[in-house]
Amino acid sequence: MTTSVVIPAFNGQKFLDANLPSVQALGADEIIIVDDASTQPVRLVGVKLIRHPKNLGFPSSVNDGFSAASGDIVILLNQDVKPDKDLLKYTLPHFKDPKVFAVTFNEQGRSWADAKIKNGFLEFSNGKLDDKIHSSFWASGGSAAFRKSYWDALGGFDPKFSPGYYEDLDISWRARNRGYEIIWDPKAKVTHAAPESTFNATYSKKSLQLIKDRNYLLCHWKNLDSKYYPSHISHLISRIFHHPGYLIPTLMALGRML
Repeated sequence: MTTSVVIPAFNGQKFLDANLPSVQALGADEIIIVDDASTQPVRLVGVKLIRHPKNLGFPSSVNDGFSAASGDIVILLNQDVKPDKDLLKYTLPHFKDPKVFAVTFNEQGRSWADAKIKNGFLEFSNGKLDDKIHSSFWASGGSAAFRKSYWDALGGFDPKFSPGYYEDLDISWRARNRGYEIIWDPKAKVTHAAPESTFNATYSKKSLQLIKDRNYLLCHWKNLDSKYYPSHISHLISRIFHHPGYLIPTLMALGRML
């Protein structure tokens, strides 16, 4: 079972300098960095480096990394994520089960994704943080391992979600709809230094919330079982009525679907 590491990067040289030694210590067959048109181009040795001439966003950067990857299993890490030295030891055995699409890692303070449909919307939270292996509703786009053959069959991240947020929920939801499984293993550990640091430095708080709300709706419209449509539409109208500002991301999402 061969392995690749893909790291999308944007203005993250300091993170890569700090974390790359730990990534290299994993012993993966290859490491691929996708520089999404950083203002100061990434400079590294000992890795395969893909440079975008213009910024394409997180989903496209990840997809380009996966397209270049040759491993059976692809480890996807944010530029500010440092893997534990035994990450592969606890990750790869799960892929002996042909139903497993992904293994999502144990970030400090975050566990597996627990989710359910309520009032026509997917509600989710961190599951109980313990020392047991759990099924997770989705795999984190910043720290997870994916079976590349299934990823390719699913078409990777959907660029509709650019510049980012919820593209990992979308592909995981699609995978689950096909009967694949996603695992969270407490022993597969990583340290995430600064979650959302790049987005927070690039977008205003208001803009980020609009992107999140838009992409949250896109996930539903792409993946929600039709039996929930009446409830979803009813409660979406209610949200807009009680919070008129929610009409903006709704229209944004409609524009992305057309």
